Amino acid sequence: MTTKHSLQDVLIVEDQHLMRLALVHELQAAIPACVVHAAATIATALELIEANQFALILIDPGLPGYDPQSGMDRLKTISTIVERTPAAIHIVITGAESAQEWEEVRTIGVAGYIAKNSLKPGTMTAILQTIADHGCCVGLMHETSMSPEVYHTVLSPREQELVQWMMQRPANISRKAIYDQLGEHLNIDAASAERYYKRAKAKLLKLGQLPDSI
Repeated sequence: MTTKHSLQDVLIVEDQHLMRLALVHELQAAIPACVVHAAATIATALELIEANQFALILIDPGLPGYDPQSGMDRLKTISTIVERTPAAIHIVITGAESAQEWEEVRTIGVAGYIAKNSLKPGTMTAILQTIADHGCCVGLMHETSMSPEVYHTVLSPREQELVQWMMQRPANISRKAIYDQLGEHLNIDAASAERYYKRAKAKLLKLGQLPDSI
């Protein structure tokens, strides 16, 4: 059984609104049949835990009422949730990751430990599959772009993503390979990915905003 069909009720414990929305989107893409619950505080999370049996819980340790710089407070946040939901899969999503914290939370039953900066569209599917295959998944390193990111208001979100991928294309990777990768990532065929890119490029060329790198 794949992870796409083995999880249903999931909980996100994250106080930042935009990050919650991003995680909701990623979970819905990774687990189409899931029901996502979300909490911005530990109190709300515990209320939801009392009323539901969650199969998967994503936890940000830096919640209101706790010192996000305190290792003791962060561990208390995580352990409080883990202890009350022993049957769930727990993944810590943090903006202040460390190898030491990962070792600490792994000993209390956390299966995943992921840096927020390493999350990209489609990453959640890979995280869940890695946990299903190997029992744990860890991403400690912050990922940084080799190229600067530029956003254009004239582009649709999909066009923008095509342009960004192309701007960051390594010299040894062909455009065709990027179309193939993006087609798989966006769940469209490679020819459609190419059309989106060419349409975006035409828009930017018309406005004199076409980056040299594409």
